[in-house]
Amino acid sequence: MLWSMNLARASALPLAVVLVGSLALGCGAEEDEPAEVSTQQRYCDAYRDFFDERADQGSNASDTEVVATLKEWGRQSTEIGIPDDMGEEARAGHDIWSDLIAQVDDDADRAEVEALEAGLSRKQLGMVEEFFAYNDGTCLGSSARTGADG
Repeated sequence: MLWSMNLARASALPLAVVLVGSLALGCGAEEDEPAEVSTQQRYCDAYRDFFDERADQGSNASDTEVVATLKEWGRQSTEIGIPDDMGEEARAGHDIWSDLIAQVDDDADRAEVEALEAGLSRKQLGMVEEFFAYNDGTCLGSSARTGADG
């Protein structure tokens, strides 16, 4: 799930949306007008970077590359903090996923990641799904891609 879910999400988003989103992200406040960036915006920026990196890696990425990307996203999401509008189930899923991915060795392979995931209950897996549903809906949705800060 952690492994295949992230790859499936990355390959499901059409390249055109990724490219348009990348162009839209370049538009914003002028450099001499520093704007306060919300936790949600920082969080979504980091998630889009993670998502785009996974999409760029595709199915040709080595296990080491995938693990490094997953671990970096886990570290960043924990460092940035959870956006205020993330629901309770998604918050719990964030905590579960972040704790799980932090346990993964840097040189782990797909089987080792999936073995850790197998220890999760159905309820925990549902919470992780809610976490990624929030990420996808909030951070990859069309309004998020055009720079809206909901």
